[in-house]
Amino acid sequence: MQEQEKKVSSVRAILIETVMFFTYAFFAVNWVAGSTLTPQIMKYFNLQSFASATFISNAITIAKIIGNFMAAGILVKLLPKKAIGLGSGLIVAGSALAVLAPQYWIFILGRFLMGFGGALYVVYFSPVVIHFFTPEKRPTVNALNNVAYNVGGIIAMLIVGPVIRWMQTWQYSMAFFAAISAVLFIAWPVLGQDFELNSSSGADTEKYTIGDAIREKTNWFLPLTYSGLLTFYIVLLNIFPISGVTAINSKTLSTLVAVGGVVGSVLAILLSKVYFKRLPVIRWSGLAMTLFGVLMFNTKNGLLSMVAAFAIGVLMFLPITSLVMIPQELPNMSPAKLTTIMGLFWALSYVIESVVFYLIGIVIDKSGYSAGLTIALVMSATFFLGSFLLPETGRTAKEKKQ
Repeated sequence: MQEQEKKVSSVRAILIETVMFFTYAFFAVNWVAGSTLTPQIMKYFNLQSFASATFISNAITIAKIIGNFMAAGILVKLLPKKAIGLGSGLIVAGSALAVLAPQYWIFILGRFLMGFGGALYVVYFSPVVIHFFTPEKRPTVNALNNVAYNVGGIIAMLIVGPVIRWMQTWQYSMAFFAAISAVLFIAWPVLGQDFELNSSSGADTEKYTIGDAIREKTNWFLPLTYSGLLTFYIVLLNIFPISGVTAINSKTLSTLVAVGGVVGSVLAILLSKVYFKRLPVIRWSGLAMTLFGVLMFNTKNGLLSMVAAFAIGVLMFLPITSLVMIPQELPNMSPAKLTTIMGLFWALSYVIESVVFYLIGIVIDKSGYSAGLTIALVMSATFFLGSFLLPETGRTAKEKKQ
């Protein structure tokens, strides 16, 4: 424990967390920039249908699912320093390939590689957290990691427009963001550090495979709980703004949700200092999020819509720290085992989200936006319902002091 305390207080641990945080944040910036530049990209590659352009986002989603499944195996073979470096390198390489692509399929390949790198990265946050930080510090670091993508989204909202106007072409604009990711990639070999993957707080753990993870019901309940929130979040940012059922325009809505997410993560950090149970935070945040969704989808009052959008952002990110703490606090958890569990968690979450998102699109085509948004709202309730299926790994304040 003394050695662990030393790691936590070291500058190295803080620098590792900083580089990983901003690497994933600028992965988000690059993704948002690509989405913003879709019209220019379509024109450059002579794409006539918007459906063809959806391959860009689909490529990243597919890459995320595959990368999540493979993350644990790559970590074991390469060890943390090289595995995390690979994730960062793929983000840069994919971004560069997309910028230089002479044909659309090569552009798609570049986005796929970028998505694969991002998928590895999001899984590797968890083993880094449990190795470098004590249980008391983990909720804070988890909250920061959980909001990295949202911070990237806010950065994108502030600088993507000016950068596009400055650089003029989509290639130069995306190259600008790729260069920032490249700087972070170069910094990683200097700051990164390997560590033991199979050590835990209890006895040494045996090899834990994806098959072992699949056989444990908790590892299914975790993504089932999160998938509804994930679906709701993606629908909120991609479909709701163009649905015409509210007075809030897309930019305002996206900003409110993103800022709310940052506030929710800050509140998660503060809450972790005084409250140590996990399930009540998940349960009541999930229920309140769904109720605010009902308000936002049905009110015609612009102010109420704005309040509801901000509240949804807060309530989405406030409980995620509690959710990811559950596998970290299970008995005899090691970095290798946690990587396998989180890889399965992210992969299944995106599989479920992708299927439901596609079905929502079909429903919207046949029955209109209201019907599709209702499905997304119903899905958001999985966060509330899942809290009754997950184990409570936290402790009361009294138990914490003992």
